[in-house]
Amino acid sequence: MGRIVLLLMLLAALPLISCSPASEAAADGAAVRKTEAPVVSHPSQGDVVTIEDASALLLTDDEGAAVSMRTALLNPGHVYTLWLVVINDPENCEARPCTPADILNNADAVRADVGYADGLVAGEDGRGNFAAYQPVGDLPDNWFGHGLADPREAEMHLIVHDHGPLRAEMAEDMLTTYRGGCTDDSLSPAMPAFTKEFGRAGDNICALVQQAQFEQ
Repeated sequence: MGRIVLLLMLLAALPLISCSPASEAAADGAAVRKTEAPVVSHPSQGDVVTIEDASALLLTDDEGAAVSMRTALLNPGHVYTLWLVVINDPENCEARPCTPADILNNADAVRADVGYADGLVAGEDGRGNFAAYQPVGDLPDNWFGHGLADPREAEMHLIVHDHGPLRAEMAEDMLTTYRGGCTDDSLSPAMPAFTKEFGRAGDNICALVQQAQFEQ
């Protein structure tokens, strides 16, 4: 885990990356695969558009995956969580990149899983930086129990969830769970019912707002 996390920290200190094909980078003599992707609006918000001055990075080796997203156009003072989607058998998806229908309705066939990655409060400039490391194995607060099997072969997506304005009394729930601070009616009806068990409901209107997709 040490070498890939160190490389992620070094890359996070650099200016915004531009999108390019996947490449191999040397880290302590071991190959680390670097894959870059644009950040775009989530399809649930209407026409998909690219978020300017935003980008996402995936670093993988045999031990796990490190993800980083620098994004913009967030609502200042709102809480956002980042969710890691792993599709271990993307060749079984109906389309590539895999679609929400593949992930949510066909999770066993494609060995998909969803887990918590990171959380933040957007700054006054509407920007936010997410980062997380996922070792091979179970995802935090995972939805389907398939985990991450082979970081080099899995397709991965990052999903940004807007929890609305920070409520101090619910800060931990809002920053670390899917439901925290949200009205149940505002959670996507496409999500499995059990996702409402992750965190306390609140009065905020929540929405899935951005995403990045990495194809290995």
